Amino acid sequence: MTNLAGNVAIGQLNACVVRAARLDSDCSPTGGANGGIVAAGLVSLNAEPDIETGTVFEPKNACGDIMFTYEQEDKIKRYNLSGEFGFHDYEMMALLFGGSVILGKAGGSFAGKVVGYADRLYSDPPRNGVYLEIITTAIYASAGSCVASDGSTPVAIGHVFGNAKLTRGASNFGNEVKLLTFAGKSTNNPNLYDGPWNDYPGAGYAPNSPYFEIGYTQAQYDAILAAVADGYQTLPAGS
Repeated sequence: MTNLAGNVAIGQLNACVVRAARLDSDCSPTGGANGGIVAAGLVSLNAEPDIETGTVFEPKNACGDIMFTYEQEDKIKRYNLSGEFGFHDYEMMALLFGGSVILGKAGGSFAGKVVGYADRLYSDPPRNGVYLEIITTAIYASAGSCVASDGSTPVAIGHVFGNAKLTRGASNFGNEVKLLTFAGKSTNNPNLYDGPWNDYPGAGYAPNSPYFEIGYTQAQYDAILAAVADGYQTLPAGS
């Protein structure tokens, strides 16, 4: 008898939603106005673990024979991230990459509205990281998309990088779609608590890990989908 939620084998496909949120200096979610984004423009994301290879000990005696072998465990230190967005959402870019938005001038057609984005200057002070979550669709062995609607099985899986620092990547200009590329790293975060949206579905607080994945019910996923929009979003204060 399995102890998996719904007693099912979970497969995954697609990456339909990205959530990101500002972190404070102690890596806890900042919350409040302009605290996060919920976007649907991700084209791809790659997450590769940066592994510290354990030392291998193979001492030899004076005759040249190996006396014993011992291998220390390999350990994941962080994740190296890279990906592409299809939209240039300037507020999303400022949140993810730490730059600043550009507002339209007074009296102009876009007075007070966000009309651009500027990268960080190399001499700017260090920035805090961001909470980054990629949400995939759950599918099931022998069931496909036929999932229970009563909340007994996850319908979506959140892939969380708890303390990510991203930078904008190379630009392409030509007779093609101009993608927004990015790269960066994610490390562990001991202070995510219930997550930026206060909807972490696991027991206790979110784990202190450079990466984890967690299942959402249909009702939880519907609430996430309903929040998808352009630009900044206000998060629960002190979340």
